[in-house]
Amino acid sequence: MALDEGLLGQAEAAGTRWSEAQEHAERAKAEYHHAVRRLHLAGASLREIAEALDLSHQRVHQMVEASGGAMGWRSRRKAADPACTFCGSGKAQVARLVAGPGVFICDGCVRLAGEVVREPRSAMAHLALVPAGSDLACSFCGKTAAEVATVVAGPGVRICDQCVRLCDEIVTAQAE
Repeated sequence: MALDEGLLGQAEAAGTRWSEAQEHAERAKAEYHHAVRRLHLAGASLREIAEALDLSHQRVHQMVEASGGAMGWRSRRKAADPACTFCGSGKAQVARLVAGPGVFICDGCVRLAGEVVREPRSAMAHLALVPAGSDLACSFCGKTAAEVATVVAGPGVRICDQCVRLCDEIVTAQAE
């Protein structure tokens, strides 16, 4: 019995759409988990987050752990010594630390982000390129990937090419 080419084409197209939908759902799930983790890292308790999102405390704990956990991180609200939001290095561990609205980036991550901006195919360690047209926004200026040329993402934080250049200028000026 021969395969119906029209039905085969429909099945292949449906399979492609299903695969794309699964990838989209996984990205959305990861973004949600990272957003919950950022709430926790910003100082909210797991119980406060659970209540606000109408989730169980256990589910919030699982989400935080699945997206990198809270071990080794200090709340930015309570931290006496600011740390790079991208790599976690404290102010004493880096040469320069540039502050944004509730976020920080060290000179090393500025350099790495600049490399990813210049050579998008070369994701570096904890940094990766955000797909063009994404709704994900720069943690420094708030512009989305659709509004700028490039956005580089770290663990729960992002920086656009424009802010990378500005941070690089700040780091360079501080070094002089």
